Parts: sequence; structure tokens; C-alpha cells
Amino acid sequence: MKVMVCHDGSQRAKVALERTVELLKANQPEIILLTVVEEPLDATSVEEDSFDKWRSKRDEDLKDAAQWVAGSGLNVDALLAVGDPRKMIIEAVGMKNPDLLVIARRGSGGTEKMVLGSVASYIVKHAQCPVMVL
Repeated sequence: MKVMVCHDGSQRAKVALERTVELLKANQPEIILLTVVEEPLDATSVEEDSFDKWRSKRDEDLKDAAQWVAGSGLNVDALLAVGDPRKMIIEAVGMKNPDLLVIARRGSGGTEKMVLGSVASYIVKHAQCPVMVL
């Protein structure tokens, strides 16, 4: 069993990863961690520096999460992609062919509790595997 977990370093993503491992650990799934960093829209050196720092931070978060999964006794693969999160997640699903995709929902207000965010909504509609939104 392969389970892809989208992980952006946020508290919600960490909880989603912990919950996924808790729920599925007995099945000994391979956990595929995916983080996506959006490219800067502006080509200025300030934006490039900011992007490099952000990418480094996300890479550190990804490595920390992978170490945590490995420490839980599961096999783990970690991917860092650059681009539009919606497109990159769908591309990664096509490439890795997971049995389940886990994504954390953004937002916590009244309206956000009733609807999915734009990325989660897109993924639910376009993923070629079951999607669990936490």
C-alpha cells in the first residue's frame, strides 16, 4: 500500500501526517511525502532570494517529516516539487500511483468549515486515486 501525504510544513499538514500514520500504520504503508513550492511570479533578485529561502525551509520541513515517519517504522519517500500546487500534486499522483492521497484542508473559519479550499477542491475533482481531506 502506498499513501501520498501532501505536506507544506504547516500545523495542519503535521496533524494530517500524524493522523494518517496512526490510522494506517497496521497496514505498513509506504508513505510518500510531497511538498510543493510555488515559483515566484516576479523575476526580481529579491523574489529569487525569498524563493530560495522558502524552498530551503520547505526542504527542511520535508526532511523532518520524513525522519518522523521513518522513526515510526514505516518506509518513506520524500518529494519536493516546484510549480503550481494543483498541477504538481496531480503530476506526482500520476508518477507515483498511490493507493490514497491525503491532503490537509486550509482555513478554520465558519465558511471554511463548509467548503474545501481551492487546492483541495481541485485535487478531489482531478486525482486518479481516492483522496482523504483532513
